[in-house]
This record gives sequence, C-alpha cells and structure tokens, in this order.
Amino acid sequence: FSCIYRIFVMKILFDKFAASAGDLGRYQVFIVLVSSLSICMHTFGLTLEVFTALTPECEFETTGQCPGAENRRCSMHWLCAPINRNCSWRWINPELSIIGDFDLVCSQYYKSKIVSSYAFLGYIFGCIFWGWLGDKLGRLPSLHTCQLLNAVVLYLTSLVPNYSYYCLARTLTGFTACHWNTACVYAAEWGGRRNRSFTLTAHIVYGSVAFALFASFAFFIRPWRQLVAALAIFGFCAFFIMLPSLRESPRWLFCNGKKKRAVDNIHFAARVNKLPIVTVNNPDDDIFLEDTSHASSDTVWMLFKKKRLVFITLTFYLSSAANVLIYYMLKFSAENISSSPYLSCWLLALSDIPSAVVVHFCANFNRRPVNFFCQLIAVIFCYFCCFQQEARLVSAICCMAFCAVSFNYVYLYLAEVYPTSLRNRVTAGCIAIAEVGGMLSNPLVFTGFYWDVLPFLIAASIAVGPTVASWWLPETKGRRLPDRISDTIKICYKDEESNLLVSERHELQVVD
Repeated sequence: FSCIYRIFVMKILFDKFAASAGDLGRYQVFIVLVSSLSICMHTFGLTLEVFTALTPECEFETTGQCPGAENRRCSMHWLCAPINRNCSWRWINPELSIIGDFDLVCSQYYKSKIVSSYAFLGYIFGCIFWGWLGDKLGRLPSLHTCQLLNAVVLYLTSLVPNYSYYCLARTLTGFTACHWNTACVYAAEWGGRRNRSFTLTAHIVYGSVAFALFASFAFFIRPWRQLVAALAIFGFCAFFIMLPSLRESPRWLFCNGKKKRAVDNIHFAARVNKLPIVTVNNPDDDIFLEDTSHASSDTVWMLFKKKRLVFITLTFYLSSAANVLIYYMLKFSAENISSSPYLSCWLLALSDIPSAVVVHFCANFNRRPVNFFCQLIAVIFCYFCCFQQEARLVSAICCMAFCAVSFNYVYLYLAEVYPTSLRNRVTAGCIAIAEVGGMLSNPLVFTGFYWDVLPFLIAASIAVGPTVASWWLPETKGRRLPDRISDTIKICYKDEESNLLVSERHELQVVD
C-alpha cells in the first residue's frame, strides 16, 4: 500500500526531484568544464589591451642632434619631452602594438590607455541585453549566441584599418563578451546545494588559466593583429565544442512551464551519473515549487519596493564595482609592476588559482564574514602597493588574489539570494555596474604618469565604503536556491521559520 501511495498520490518538491540527478556527479563536472570555455573568451575580450597596447621599441635615425641618444633607443617619456620633439626617430617593429600601428604618440598616447574603456562600455550594455535574453529564452541560447558573435567580432578586430574602427570593434567585442554571468548562473543551477561552490572554483581557475594562456599567446605571437586572430580561432573552436555538449538548465525550464524537458534533462544527468531514475507519471501535477506563482509575475522592479532589498542590491553592485576596479587596475598596471609584462601577467594569473581553493574551502563557512574579510584584506594590500617596486609585486599578487575571492564569492551570493525568474538579469546587472569600475581602471592607470602610487590610493579609497556595507548582507549558507521573489524577501528579512532551509536528513525516496 505504501508503494502504491508513493506512485499515485505523493507529490514531490522540485528541489528534491532535481537532487536525483546527483549533487556533483560526472555530468555536473562535465558541464562546468565545458561551459567554462566561455570564461576564456570573456577574459580575452576584456583584457586585450594588456598586450596589444604595449609601448613598442623605437630608435633614433641620427644621434648628433638629440642629446642623450647615443644608445639609439628611445622611450615614450623621452620622445614627448619638448626639447626632443625635433629629433628624427622611427619605430623598430610598429606592428607589435596599436601604438606603433596607429601612431599614438605624445598628445595621442592617451588613446591607447582609454581604448579598453570602449570594451567595458559595450560590456555594460551587453550584460543588460544578454542577461534579459538568458531569463527570457534560456541560458544556452544566450551563452551560445554570445560565444559565436564574440569570435566573429574578434576576427574582424584583427582587420581594422585605423584607430576609429578599432574603438568600434572593441565596443562590439565588449557587447558580445558577456559569457561569465550566464555561465556562472547556468553551472550554479545544475550544481547541488552542498557543492555549489565547486562551480565558482572551476570558473575562477578557468579565468586564471585564460589570462595565463593569453600571456603565453602574446609571448609567442607578438604582432597584435595575429594575436587577436589566434584568439578568434580559439573562440570558434570553443563554440563548436559547447554547442552539442550542453543541455538547458532544468530549473529554468521548470520555472518557465517546460516541465517535461526539465524532467528529461534531469533523467539524462542521472543516467550519466549512474544514479537511479525517479519516475514521474505527470510532471505538471506530481512536481511542484513551494511558490506556485508563474515566473512572469516576478519583475526586476519588485526588488526596489523594500528598503532592505534596495540596500542589499546596491551593496552587491558597488562591492563588485570596487573589486573590478582594483582587479583590472592591477592587470593593466602589469607594465609598471615589474620589468616584464609577461612575467607580471603570469604571476598575477597564478595568484587567482589559490583564491579558487580559498573559495571552495570558505564555502563551508558563513557567506557574510568571508566576503567581508576578503574585501577588507584586498583593500589593505592595495594600500600596500603604494610602497617601493620590490614590495609592489608581492602586494599586487595578494591584493588580486583576495579581490578574485570576493568578486567570485558575489556570484555564489547572488545565486543564493535572488530567484530563478530574475537571477540572470540581476547577475547581469551586477556585472554591468561592476564593469563601470573596469571602464575606469585603465584611465586610472594613466594617472600614474603624474605620481606612480596615485592609482593604488584612489582604487583602495573607493573600495572602503562598499567593504564596510557588505557586513550587513544576509546569510545564505545552507539554503536552497530561491525560485520566486517571495523566497528572496524571506531570505533578506531573515525569516528563519520559513521552509527555505531544507533539512539535509530528508533524502529523496527513489521509486524503481
């Protein structure tokens, strides 16, 4: 009688049914690894000027009329001095950089430092558009379209004839480089509650590996046009690997009324993970959400109806902006941190890998104190970067590591606070605001032309306010992913009596 009751009468909560696919099985690991290929293209697209805007070497054609030019080598600072502007000189290899290719010298030199801001500007609008598309049409249509268009735009960038077209191409590159937020949301919705931090760990490692891979490409492929074309070829390969390999998020499908596809995808994952299949006679009736309202009833404007929600959302957004400002400021300062930009980038990239281990380890602790102290330590090390150059490299590596922990921890936080119906849009909006910090990072580096410690002082001072505010964020450890805005309100107002805390001891009963 008990078996008959389970089969014909009992209804099952979607979170428990989704757990039948496994918490962290083969399929979840495969999804994280494949979807993280898009993280590489995101990193390539936004940090292109780290190597394409390096100052190329130049030499004097005649040394007699130029005092101090006996070694025939010249620098940008020397060339721009008024006493030396009549000297005759030439680029040695102008094709290695956009500075030599587009002749961005002296009064035009600032253009090489602000061009990355065009990419971040495009990225801000791209996050809003692709985030909306990911919530409306699905995670994978947004991810695949971004991946393909980004590879196409990167290839066209390698063919631009002048600086104006290069700026336009960089704006389009930023607009189509919005892989990170969708990939993180997609992987988090497939991952189990206990091992959700693994998805972020993998994405941090992939971002670090991508930056190190970019430095390797740049070391062996010095001409900037060939470098950008090589990155585009990598993007096309990643697209054709991802397209047939991934299945749509079952949580998104279920919340948008496509329950049969959601059940099929969960069954497929369970078969890959070699787990028993939970049979469901009628998905429309036998599986339910705790809040039965339709996803269309939730809107972004509902987040601004309560002061607590507004404070939490703004804290997330401003904290991310401060982290991105420091993070990219350090990356774009690679030329100034050590004598070799390639070595600096390798060390800065490797600093992210220990931070991935820290994120995975800290997932066992409460979210709020870990996020707060990581931001605080990053600000302290950013102030330490004001010291001499010998200590600056070590401080920059430590600062970047803790920035990476805090920035990626925000993704885990956002997934656990905001509902499925709005998660991709809220995450995309957070990244859009954060990239305002990225847009200002390279111009901020240019202030070092007047005083070399000024970029570090400004960035650290901006981050103090959001760091203090992050102490009052809600605690989300141990909670299931919210599906409706009502779940988010319960989390933000600390409704401990709500059923958002699903007991670890309640296991799914499997019917063979």
